[in-house]
Amino acid sequence: MSKVKYRVREYTPKTASMGVHSWFAEAVIDNDITNNELAKRIAARTGFKSYECQAVVAAIADIVAEEVLESNRVVLADENGNNLVSLYPKVSGSVSDNDVQANPTKYAGATKATEEMVTDDMLTWTIGATVGIKFSKRFAIEKQAQKVKTVSADDDSDGGDTPTPTPDPTPGPDEG
Repeated sequence: MSKVKYRVREYTPKTASMGVHSWFAEAVIDNDITNNELAKRIAARTGFKSYECQAVVAAIADIVAEEVLESNRVVLADENGNNLVSLYPKVSGSVSDNDVQANPTKYAGATKATEEMVTDDMLTWTIGATVGIKFSKRFAIEKQAQKVKTVSADDDSDGGDTPTPTPDPTPGPDEG
């Protein structure tokens, strides 16, 4: 089993109305693995030359970007066909009856939202990513958690690069 580090942080709201004091766990990221490092590890495992692996890794990144721009979902899987991660275009933007009623000038006096009111300028585009269910479950079983440090929410000792996890409500393909 591999050790995955975590720490517990304290959250103390600035004002009483902002929330309740609490403690929460977060993963500690030791390193970012670059394309070059991935290439070296692939070369060591496969016998291919590092520069060949580096070219393949870079090509995969470019192709994934191109395919997502073409409105495709790209699924990366292990050799057994278990999905590791899927990347896809994601959009948000909406208009509600309340929005329409609050801005009668913009919506020409309408009182109900319609499909035509959701226009291109209202859309926010991002890349979505979903981790495969089997991969995620395997990770959860195989890891060995190691607590490293307790910190307050004001102490950002990792430089603020640790992402705050947010759930993705966008359903992916069968991740099984």
